[in-house]
Amino acid sequence: MRKTYSALTRMTALLLVLVCVLGLLPATALAASPSTIKMDDCAYSGTKYDSPALGECYMHQMHFNYNGKSTMGFCAEKGKGMGWSLKGHTWGNPQPISDPTVKTMMAYFYAHSTGVFTDQAKALGVDDVWNSDYTWTMNSWTQAVVWRYKAGLLSDPVVACAEELLCVYNNLEHTNYSSIDEIMDGRSFRDRAQYILDLGAQGVWGDCEVYEYAYTGPGSSYHPSNDVQAVMVGELNVTREKYSLTVKKVDSTNPNKTLPGARYLVASENGAYSKEVVTGSDGTVTVPNLEAGTYAVTELEAPEGYEIDNPGPQYVVLPSGSDKTVTVTFTDTPEITGEGSIRKVDADDPTKGLAGAVIKITGVDNDFTGTYVTGAGGYLTDVPWKDMPLGSYTAEEVTPPEGYTKCCASPVLKYAYHASSVLCWKTSNRSIICFAHNRPPVELAVIRLRSATDGASTKKFCPL
Repeated sequence: MRKTYSALTRMTALLLVLVCVLGLLPATALAASPSTIKMDDCAYSGTKYDSPALGECYMHQMHFNYNGKSTMGFCAEKGKGMGWSLKGHTWGNPQPISDPTVKTMMAYFYAHSTGVFTDQAKALGVDDVWNSDYTWTMNSWTQAVVWRYKAGLLSDPVVACAEELLCVYNNLEHTNYSSIDEIMDGRSFRDRAQYILDLGAQGVWGDCEVYEYAYTGPGSSYHPSNDVQAVMVGELNVTREKYSLTVKKVDSTNPNKTLPGARYLVASENGAYSKEVVTGSDGTVTVPNLEAGTYAVTELEAPEGYEIDNPGPQYVVLPSGSDKTVTVTFTDTPEITGEGSIRKVDADDPTKGLAGAVIKITGVDNDFTGTYVTGAGGYLTDVPWKDMPLGSYTAEEVTPPEGYTKCCASPVLKYAYHASSVLCWKTSNRSIICFAHNRPPVELAVIRLRSATDGASTKKFCPL
């Protein structure tokens, strides 16, 4: 009898097909551990070491086809066989491993041997990729931790990991450390183990799903099937996100005042990213879609009318805690530019400016010097005020205008370049020099340089 299906049944089947085709099933369901794995290769370097807890340990590097990737595996039954003659053989019946120390150590190994790191690892700068020689050393260490787990010798994970690291390091690096509290390259073995396990607990190495597979192959002439070790293989899962960096520019004298027009260079410490940016009307600029890592922010150009306080670089780590956007603030100080004037006037009629007077300006606390001639209205028009360094100066009349004479002592005026007044020094001769300046704060000094016969009591100071 022919079997028929209702419309509801057919519709349900169609929806299931669409779910599978469109990939709507959860990623974890699609990425489940394979039921069997096959050995791609097995290498033995002749390396062994002695562990007080485990005895003599021989090291292999085994790769298995795991979800389409060649993945390093670790022996799970110390004392049984393993070797190259098992290449192409299969292991099956996967059992999940939940021990946090094993999962952390395998995640740590996979991250550094493959270069697959979490954003946190990149941000902390613990994302160095091991070379092949160091990978052998760390493979040996991870293998020893797996064996200790299987032997029930991980009651104190930090001590257990530190002890095996010391043994591995002594044997493979030809050193003679005897205590896990001895210092090696600035840190004890205990502290190294603690640091790695702590970061693992925080998810810095990623999430590693670990499974133990039993041997299901026929064995070989070197290794009978009942004498082949089970293996542990893991898959490292890393979530990648993008982050933003905001650069903010404010006035150093008024932090509430933001400044547009500041130009910066944002560059990743690893050299993979570099971009120049300029703050906008609100004094900020945001750089989006950045990978996790450390970035250097350097100010290249201050906004108009400002001077760079500290160009940097300032270093920013992305991410910073749970924040996906990090803000770095720079301050700049308003420029103090000199604007002033020197005028020569008739002593009897200060409203009358005198052209043709030669005036020498000399820096008191700097190396500036210049000689200038008053023009129309008695003003010096070619003094480079904005280019002169801030400081104190003397102005001395070298030659009076035609038709005028100097007295026995030429008046010398000393004034600070950021004064805020007009001051005239009248003398008994027929002309005077006036300084005018209009930038605060007020700071003006006038000094009379005279001969021994020139009495100070005959002079007076007259602000205009």
